[in-house]
Amino acid sequence: MRTLMLMSLALASGCGDDKAEDTASDAATDADGDADGGSDGGGTFEDFISVTDEPTGDLTCFSGSLVTEQPAAGCVAQRSMYGEVLDFQEDDPVDEATVEFFFEDGIFGPADTTVTTDANGMFNVEINTCDPYTYRITTDPVLDATKTTIESHDVVPNQGVVNPSHELQSVSSTTYALIPTLLGVSPKVDKGIVAGRAYDCAGNNLQGLQVMIEDASGSIPSDVVAKYFIDDFPNRNQAYTSEDGLWILMDVPVGDWVVKGYVADGLGGHTLVARTELKVLADSINISSIYAGIEDGVKMPPECLTPCN
Repeated sequence: MRTLMLMSLALASGCGDDKAEDTASDAATDADGDADGGSDGGGTFEDFISVTDEPTGDLTCFSGSLVTEQPAAGCVAQRSMYGEVLDFQEDDPVDEATVEFFFEDGIFGPADTTVTTDANGMFNVEINTCDPYTYRITTDPVLDATKTTIESHDVVPNQGVVNPSHELQSVSSTTYALIPTLLGVSPKVDKGIVAGRAYDCAGNNLQGLQVMIEDASGSIPSDVVAKYFIDDFPNRNQAYTSEDGLWILMDVPVGDWVVKGYVADGLGGHTLVARTELKVLADSINISSIYAGIEDGVKMPPECLTPCN
């Protein structure tokens, strides 16, 4: 998916014009990247959620409350996965990339398994199908080739006895360097970027959704800006997800966060229709899409929702 390049351009297209002055204290971090402090809050719901246009997409799976999905019987099974790390912009293989797998679906400590890609960007790892995990991709910092890229809630489908293949995406430092070049200022290195796509019940892009972010206590950081796209390209005048479903949140403090997606309810208010949870690390791009009706951001592939052999 070549959307992260466009997300970088979004920062240049709009964030510099209307970004509120940072009034929250920056999060102090320890060696693990965990927040010792966190945002002081100060943001409001209205800073993020104001859409009045009716959403476009299938919301029939949303019954008024969000749910979590569980794999069907027999679908969680260990397989030897053939993986490939690709640069999202060029689709070129990334050699000698370090891929860390966190099988508890969150970066809570050391990785459960770490692999290194070969000259063709390929690797092999033992992994459970239909079991969400988080991965982090880095390269040798001396080479400065790759920006730390983290994706939460990835799920490998169960394909029976066939060993699955799977592509992972990483962001090059060259692409990330476009942000200060085009924007005129650099993203804060002690904070992170969160990006994703909004999906409806049919797995298509959901139009007319706005995102906000808060911590477990409901505190909203005042220094985060949400941006949206048109035709996979950033547009400073777009106030909510368009047909491409893309959204981005910039300058998110380090720590554990909840991203919530709202649509207009037709009565002057707003309805929460999607949600995801993730840990944000400093100086990284954190990917976590949201799905209509899903509470935690974990969307099971169709192969995981019917009993597996």
